[in-house]
Order: sequence, then structure tokens, then C-alpha cells
Amino acid sequence: MNEVATRAPKGRIDVRNFALSYETIDGSVEAVADTQIHVNPGEFVSIVGPSGCGKSTLLNAVAGFLKPTAGTVTVDGEAVDGPSAERGMVFQQYSLFPWKTVRENVEFGLKMRGMERSQRERAARTLLGLAGLEAFEKHYPERLSGGMKQRVGIVRALATGPKVLLLDEPFGALDAQTRVIMQQILTNMWQRLKISVLFVTHDIDEAIFLSDRVYCMTARPGSIKAEIAIPLERPRQQPMMMSSEFLALRRGLMSLIREESLKAMGGEITDLGMQGLNIELQGHSLADVL
Repeated sequence: MNEVATRAPKGRIDVRNFALSYETIDGSVEAVADTQIHVNPGEFVSIVGPSGCGKSTLLNAVAGFLKPTAGTVTVDGEAVDGPSAERGMVFQQYSLFPWKTVRENVEFGLKMRGMERSQRERAARTLLGLAGLEAFEKHYPERLSGGMKQRVGIVRALATGPKVLLLDEPFGALDAQTRVIMQQILTNMWQRLKISVLFVTHDIDEAIFLSDRVYCMTARPGSIKAEIAIPLERPRQQPMMMSSEFLALRRGLMSLIREESLKAMGGEITDLGMQGLNIELQGHSLADVL
């Protein structure tokens, strides 16, 4: 291998002509159809879309948990054919070992790979420091808050040095204040580690704040409706979420998702912002009720 190749950035994700269907008792269901996405090395990319559009299905295929019905999923040109330590995964549900301490949880993957104790302790402490958890390394998960548990989960996923980090609604179960803090911590860690990130979320503000680009999916069967570049300067801080640039991006994404959500409902619900709306509720108009 030549020197240029060994220095090439790692972590490029390519999803091409991707489709996935599954069987139910009522027949075949097409979850995702003819989808293309890519993540450049070191880039932070989010996927948003209406509920049930296939966001998590797509992410699980990149992780290697699901096999596509058609198309390809590659990382650095190599086909994804199953789970791998090169693709760290973080779920919404906390997945820590309750009988292990924080540091032991983080060290677990390194231990399985045969790393010496002193090396894995040093690696775990370095990452815990980046996440602001160095004072809690001897705590057990039951003593941690939800945000702290998820920080440990992210650190554990990063400990084995993956090419890419995949996150499926990792902050969805957190309260609003903790979620904001976690977004900032994740941003700081990503900027330090320069790892490629593919992030699934329902939160539009979160997607814009964190990402370099955002993919918006259509209603099921999911495909890419739009790819939105996020040209906001980094490093980003929470006050920028009130800027005119941020709010314009937010309005655009909300419009795209609302349109697809209405399609998913089969046209039964019309846009509540339309003038002249007059839904009768027990003899009263909506305007009377509101």
C-alpha cells in the first residue's frame, strides 16, 4: 500500500440504490426505496423525516444489522456485510452493563480485542475526560442520570476507534435541558476526534445545530426528498439557534417534513394553517375552541 493511500481520510459512507422490504402476515412491506446518501470522511450528517419513513432502517443497514433488498452500502469502498467495531452504534435506549462501572463499560470492547489493561484504562480515561465523566469512572450505571448514561454509551462506542459513529435518536429520551447539553458535548467530541457521524433524529433544531448536511426523507416507502447543506459557522453555540439563518433553515425543513407527514396520513388531515379552515367540533368551529 502506498503512503498516500495509508494517509487517506477514513470513514466515507456510500449508500447507493438502496431498497429494503420485509414480510408481514399481510404481505410484503416496502420500507425504503431507491435511496442514495453519502457521508464524507469527518463529516456530520443527519437524517430527518416523518415517523415511519425508514430513517432507523437505513441506519441499521449501515450498521450491518439489516441487509438491503437491493442496492449497496459501503464504508471506504468495502461492502457492509454485518456489524463491525469499525462502525460504532448508539441507540436511544441505554445499553450499559449494570454490573460494570463506567470505566469498565468503556473498556469492554478494548478488552475483547485483547488490549492490555494499562492501555485500555488510559484510553478509557482520555475519552471519559472529553465527555466530562472522569470523576464518575468508578460509578455504576444505576447512579447516573439519563444524560450521563448516554454519554457513557457514546464514549464506549468511540473507544474502539471506529471509522464512523452511528446514532439513532440518542437524545430522544432526555429532557429538553439535558438534550441541549448533550448536543454541545457531542459536537465538542466530534470536533476533537474528526470522526464521520450519521445521526438519525426527529428534532429539526437538533439536526441543523449538529450537522454539516441534513437529508430529509419522504413518507414510506422512504427515499431522499431533499439534501440540505448547513452553512452555519463552527464552532456553534446555542444562541445561534435564534439567528435568521438558522430559523430560515428550520422553516424550510419543517415545510418539507410537514408535506410528507400529510402524505403519510393519506390526505385525511389538511394543513391547519390554511385560511378559511372550519372544522366543526361538537357544534363549534376550531377557532371557537382555540
